[in-house]
Amino acid sequence: MSEKLWMVPESTALSCDLLASGFLYGPCRFDEDAKELWYRYLSRQDSRMRYSWRAVADALDDPEQHELALQDFHQSVEVPVPGRYVPPYASCYLDKPATLWGASTHNVLEWYAQGGLEWQRFSYVTAPDHVGVEWAFVAELSESSLATVHELRRFFITEHLSQWFPLYLDRLEQSVQSSYYPALGNFGLALIEAEVMR
Repeated sequence: MSEKLWMVPESTALSCDLLASGFLYGPCRFDEDAKELWYRYLSRQDSRMRYSWRAVADALDDPEQHELALQDFHQSVEVPVPGRYVPPYASCYLDKPATLWGASTHNVLEWYAQGGLEWQRFSYVTAPDHVGVEWAFVAELSESSLATVHELRRFFITEHLSQWFPLYLDRLEQSVQSSYYPALGNFGLALIEAEVMR
């Protein structure tokens, strides 16, 4: 399946960095590291991994889709635009009632502390369980060589991200105009699935 991806820490970290960047800063064209990642690792993965990566690249290469993706970021991810915004926070999907800074947010803070990350509020990100911050956390964990850190990464993906990221993606796909965020989300789902199946 996708085991090769998880055996190469730099490819995992770069993949998660790309997910984090897309949700924290918006769509941007792939740099040389991302292209190298594709050619060296991801192009050899299973068909879902190849297809989802190619869909992200195609959305970024198409000027019209890229412009729509920028609009999607500003209206559906970054700024709470009525009718378009989809909350990118885990607690809005995991806690009942759905609320920002719910119990699951405090769990995330504990996991960050275990992984050596100290979260600080920045820009428009108002809570530590933001989808982009969580993918950045997985990227950080992926760069470690410690077995306990890899166990935390695996737990975080299989027991936390897998529980809410698909719900967020379903709602986001209904809000956006471009193909970029659905493609980026499907790439994230492929990474989650690879870890679950590992």
